[in-house]
Parts: sequence; structure tokens; C-alpha cells
Amino acid sequence: MELGSKEHKKLLQRGIFKVAQKTMLVSVGIAIFLNIPAQVRENTFFQGLSYAGQAIFVIGIVYALVIAFNKYRQIILPFEQQHSK
Repeated sequence: MELGSKEHKKLLQRGIFKVAQKTMLVSVGIAIFLNIPAQVRENTFFQGLSYAGQAIFVIGIVYALVIAFNKYRQIILPFEQQHSK
């Protein structure tokens, strides 16, 4: 496999996607964990945990997308510019 080939670019993109996916899955897991007590028993504390879980869910997804975009910009775009000459 050559640097800058389609296969190399595809592997780099797959790696970036996996990192973003794992980041999202961690945030979803934490969010689910924090939402479970509010489903079992309703009180103010557990409702607060539920809101925190929802915030972590949204922030985690946004963070994963930002990481993926920055990695794409740092890794893939220079390869495209360098090997398109």
C-alpha cells in the first residue's frame, strides 16, 4: 500500500471514524447510566442526574464530531493536497 493511495486514505478515514464512534459510545453509556435512577424512582436528585446525563450525551456527540472534523482536516486534507500534484 502506498502513501496517498485510495486504500490508505480509506484506512485513515476508517480510523478517524472509529475514534469518533468510540467517543460517542462512551458518552452514550455514561448518559444511560445517569438516566437509569430517574426511571426507577422520581425525585429531584435523580431528575438532576437525568439532566446531567442528557447534557453529557449531547456534549459527547458534539465533541466526537469536532474531533473527527479536526482529525480529517489535519490528516486527510494534507495527504490530498500533497499527492494530488
